[in-house]
Amino acid sequence: MASEAAPLGRFCLGTVKLGVPDYGFSSPSSSAPQPPIPFLAQVERMGIQRLDTSPRYGNSEQHIGTYLAQRSPQACPLWLSSKIDQLTPENRNTPAAMVASVQRSLQRLQVPQLDVCYLHQNEMAIIADAAVHAGIALLKEQRLIRQIGVSLYSHEECHYAVACGLYDVIQVPISLFDLGFYNRFVLPNAHHPVHFAARSLLLQGILANRQEIRQRIRQSEEVLHYLQQIDQLAAQWQMSSTEMAIRFAFSLPHIDHLLVGSLSLANIGAMLEWIEQPLAEEQMAAISQLAAVAKGWSNPRNW
Repeated sequence: MASEAAPLGRFCLGTVKLGVPDYGFSSPSSSAPQPPIPFLAQVERMGIQRLDTSPRYGNSEQHIGTYLAQRSPQACPLWLSSKIDQLTPENRNTPAAMVASVQRSLQRLQVPQLDVCYLHQNEMAIIADAAVHAGIALLKEQRLIRQIGVSLYSHEECHYAVACGLYDVIQVPISLFDLGFYNRFVLPNAHHPVHFAARSLLLQGILANRQEIRQRIRQSEEVLHYLQQIDQLAAQWQMSSTEMAIRFAFSLPHIDHLLVGSLSLANIGAMLEWIEQPLAEEQMAAISQLAAVAKGWSNPRNW
């Protein structure tokens, strides 16, 4: 069941840009490399206690581990999630490979346990694989992870992940671009033991950085038309489209945590102010009407 934590407690900083600065749509100023340790220290001073990383994110795990090692032993532990990758179906070596992957992540992060370990592969052949399930049991038995999560892209995958009862956290896209997963799975399972996490709140930054949309997205005209509709609503309520997107996502109930990626302390600070201001009911209804319409381009894999 989703927690009722305050907005700041649900803010999870995605650290892909800490190791892969070119990820997504970014303006030149926001994609400039940041000194990782001072950046993480400032982020914690701002009140952020959740960090999401992955071995796939360049040196992100190492940067976080270096920062954690220099914190005071009396400091409150940060909540950490990382991921397992490169699994193959029906492989008897999968449980050992999963344990080895997590052990490497823990060594880089310099912590004894992950709060959530996500599978970084979403295909049914992996999430429903008996050897993967055995690996999950082994990770929990050895107390290397507290919860197991899965990051999904299709409704079929999400239906299985909810129904099988094995996964503690299900991460799906939830935003003013796409409410399909939220309406079909999060709301009906509001009192289910599974936790839902939201990703793609800003859809890799296309709201703020639109210069390359025509070059990088096949459905660019559809995307730009939708962004124009979003801009009009935001202007009507005297806010930026990015502010509206963040406030909308954090105003949705029954989401355990929401992932936001940024290297800009100024942008993060602005977001932390916005999330303390839920949108009005009529604003939520107007945005939800747009977001509920299915859009093939809302999944970056279709770009």
